[in-house]
Amino acid sequence: MTVGTRGAGGAAEGSPEGLAPRRAAQLFSGAGRLPDGTPVRVRPLAAEDRSLLLAGFASLSLGSRRSRFQQGVSDAQFERMLPVLLDTVDQRSHVALVLYADGQPIGVGRLRRFTSDPDVADLAVTVADDWQGRGAGSVLARELLDRAGYVREIQTVVGQDNPASLRMLARLGQLRSDCAHGTCDVIVQVSDSAAARRRDAA
Repeated sequence: MTVGTRGAGGAAEGSPEGLAPRRAAQLFSGAGRLPDGTPVRVRPLAAEDRSLLLAGFASLSLGSRRSRFQQGVSDAQFERMLPVLLDTVDQRSHVALVLYADGQPIGVGRLRRFTSDPDVADLAVTVADDWQGRGAGSVLARELLDRAGYVREIQTVVGQDNPASLRMLARLGQLRSDCAHGTCDVIVQVSDSAAARRRDAA
C-alpha cells in the first residue's frame, strides 16, 4: 500500500550507513505488531539512508510507484528527488521513519507540515510489495503522528484506485475526499482524542 504525493522496503538489514552499530541500535524502538502478529520496529530516517531508499524504490512494482507518486517514476527520476525526500528531513517539520519486520526494512513513511499552517501536514507512506495488505502502512501512519506532535489536519493525494490507502487514512480521523480524473484530494480531520494527546506530549 502506498499513499501520498503532497518510502521503501526490500533493502538488506542494516543501520544507516556511516553510523556506529551501538548508535544505530539506539535509534530503533518497538512499534507493536502487525495484525498477523509480526513484531515491528521503527527508526528515524537518517541522512545516511540514501542507499536504503534507492534499493527500496528499485524493488517496488510499477503499480506501487504509481500509487506513491500518481505517475510512473524511474529509478533515475527517484534519485533526483532525494534532495527533497532525504535532505530536508529534520524530524520536526519533516518527520520520516523506516519500519522494520523480520530484520528487514519494509516501509518508509513521512509527514511534512505546511509552512502556511504548521498544524496541517501531508502524510505519505510506502510499503514494500510483499508486505502490502498486512497493516504496515497503518503502523507507520500512527508512528508518524505520535512522533510529530500536534497535527490538526492531514491533506494528501491518493489514487482513486487505491482503497487501501483511503481506509488507512480514515482510521486517523474524519475523512472527506474529492475524486476526479483518477485521483482523490483527501482531507482528514485528525481525531480529537489523538490530536489532544499529541499536543499535550509536544
